[in-house]
Amino acid sequence: MDLTPLTEPLDDTVRVVGRLAPPLGRLKIRRVIDLLNHFPRTYNQRVSVSQLKPGMYASVTGHVVSAENKATKRSRMKLTEVMVEDSSGTIKAVFFNQPWLTGKFQPGLRVRVSGPVDYAYNSWTIKPTAFELNPSPLEHGLEAEYPLSEGISNEDFTDLELQVIDRAALIPDPLPEVLSKQLRLMPIPEAYRQAHMPDHAKALEAARLALKYREFFLLQAGLKLRRRSEAGDAELAIKVDDDLRGRALKHFPFEFTAAQTRVCQEIEEDITTPGRMHRLLQGDVGSGKTAVALYAALLMLDNAYQAAIMAPTEVLARQHFANIRAYMRDTKVRVELLLGGMKKSDRDALMADLADGKIHILIGTHALIEDYVKFKKLGLCVIDEQHKFGVRQRATLRAKGNRPHVLAMSATPIPRTLSMTVYGALDVSVIDELPPGRTPVITEWIHRSREKHAYERIRKELKEGGRAYFVYPLVNESDKLEAKSAVEFAETLKNDTFPEFRVGLVHGQMSTDEKDAAVQAFREGKLDILAATVVVEVGVDVPEANIMVIENAERFGLAQLHQLRGRVGRGRKQSYLFLFGDPKTDEAVKRLNTICMTHDGFRIAEEDLKMRGFGDFVGTRQSGLPKLHIGDFESDYEALHRARIDAAKYGDQIDEALIRTCLELHFGRRYRLLDV
Repeated sequence: MDLTPLTEPLDDTVRVVGRLAPPLGRLKIRRVIDLLNHFPRTYNQRVSVSQLKPGMYASVTGHVVSAENKATKRSRMKLTEVMVEDSSGTIKAVFFNQPWLTGKFQPGLRVRVSGPVDYAYNSWTIKPTAFELNPSPLEHGLEAEYPLSEGISNEDFTDLELQVIDRAALIPDPLPEVLSKQLRLMPIPEAYRQAHMPDHAKALEAARLALKYREFFLLQAGLKLRRRSEAGDAELAIKVDDDLRGRALKHFPFEFTAAQTRVCQEIEEDITTPGRMHRLLQGDVGSGKTAVALYAALLMLDNAYQAAIMAPTEVLARQHFANIRAYMRDTKVRVELLLGGMKKSDRDALMADLADGKIHILIGTHALIEDYVKFKKLGLCVIDEQHKFGVRQRATLRAKGNRPHVLAMSATPIPRTLSMTVYGALDVSVIDELPPGRTPVITEWIHRSREKHAYERIRKELKEGGRAYFVYPLVNESDKLEAKSAVEFAETLKNDTFPEFRVGLVHGQMSTDEKDAAVQAFREGKLDILAATVVVEVGVDVPEANIMVIENAERFGLAQLHQLRGRVGRGRKQSYLFLFGDPKTDEAVKRLNTICMTHDGFRIAEEDLKMRGFGDFVGTRQSGLPKLHIGDFESDYEALHRARIDAAKYGDQIDEALIRTCLELHFGRRYRLLDV
């Protein structure tokens, strides 16, 4: 299979004039296949003014009648209004803050403007997303509009695509023949042609579906092949018996819940059979994920392996260290903490012991992936809040051992409808129950008019021995965000609102020692109130704290509100979350109502997904998946889900060499990031 005509540099293939090389480079278009895979972002209907409809995305060609700059009365924003006329009527093109355009749009010049159109006050208006001066004549139909970079026009792209479109016939089809016949998708050469130069809307729809499905299938098949390649690897397949289980469980001063026990069994199956564990452990704050991770580590330790636990913040790393060290008290298991700010002499001594195998469990932040960290025999990597680490960071930690088992943990539930599809490289376990004795946190949205009443309820709880967090969205006042700062309000709480109680402060701009001192004082009962920013979102574990107040709650995301709520309700005392806020949008109101109505992390995750969208929620760049060329993880979920099912169903018919060739062709070296 000779793919050279697809992989050779553009300079050797098409007429790329010198001026186009820099913008093509910025768009990462260097090979013929890169150009073919640079798909239009939208399609405009080529119509005359008389054929326009309100809300349509259109492309209108005509002559410039006039062009002038204006300023809006309120914001003084500069508008450039260009009147364009064709044989059937006139349309006004409006550009924002581009006053130099009046020099380009000279009266009488032939132009094409493309974008959304509207009709008001008996006239047509278009807000161009693209325009061309002296455009080539085009027939009526659909016009592709490409993502551009400065220095290259839509017309340039169309010309380049015309020069290479025939080479799409060389692109191999990743689908097994039986699946290809069953689905009856548009063939690859025709799909590429219709995606770039559609004959009509139905052909375009069929072409994009065919290309999206194949792209999703390629990814899912790649994930499946990676799992298959590891299936026979028995190096880390340890032995676990009832005696080992008993010895591991005796270190915990409580009985595991049924959910924890189920997850432990799933982990045991992973680490006792050939292949590497790649498991995502989900569970609400306080559900006992750390205990499960420690149980897995103890099983590996008994088989002479070491374990690493990486957390995204020092606060969380220190919390894990304190908890695990308490569990391991009076044992020979050595647990140590590695942080970035340690003295070199202390760090060097720690690293020497780690390399000698004297340290069994090493807990730390990003410091764990530094070059100086060398394990003797790393068998298990636990990555907490794994979505907060980049793909390369997670891969670097694994490289400290010989492809060790990986247990990724997250207290931010991934919606059930997405977890198995997006994290196709991972098995997913869920701890879906809280330890006994936990009482649901009473959550209330407090309007500004009822703040004083809420303060009296908080005062009563504090007098009875409770402790309270007051969380604010910013550290200092911002001109852009009219939000109350933790610094200012710590003083207000201390001097005005609750002068009879002891108030402390913690925020992200404080030094580590200052933060630790404030949290420790709160934990020990030397403070009644801790004013804080979202630095308390993870890792701060104070069971005696039973009140949380979130100021400007409408500024927080749904998942973040749920995470913050997890800081209270960790003891036996009834806990409360008061959401102070005055939301201005329907979406903000819905967020606050949702968090008040449910404690189910997965339901909250589903709602959060609907409100924020997939890309925001999952953080595709952190998921380990290559950037898609035409598919979209959010809007094309059905095609993605079907591709996953088909990849599993026809797995034995997948041609491994073909899939690897297709992955390399479409994603270059980026496909190798298909990882946890």
